[in-house]
Amino acid sequence: MKPVLFVLSMPFEDGPGKMWICSHCAMIEGALAVNRHWYEHVEVRRIGFEKPRQEVVALLGEENQWLPVLILEDKSIITKPEEIINYLAQAFGGAAVHP
Repeated sequence: MKPVLFVLSMPFEDGPGKMWICSHCAMIEGALAVNRHWYEHVEVRRIGFEKPRQEVVALLGEENQWLPVLILEDKSIITKPEEIINYLAQAFGGAAVHP
């Protein structure tokens, strides 16, 4: 099984007529854009903003709906965007977050 990366589909509406992006998910999307080969190694799922986020709840439970989230093969999770990017760069090669 590949690691699964959940990010929000953007832009999303939160409040009447208010459109947003998630800065953490945008950072992940930027890293994916420059590391296209990660798609061969990671299943990326873009999901809606609305809760409950059933796909995430089914895997991690109701209390763990924070995005982005990378679920590893051993079921451990990474939620900090910099750590997600650095993990993917170390595991699969490519550009990491500059210190």
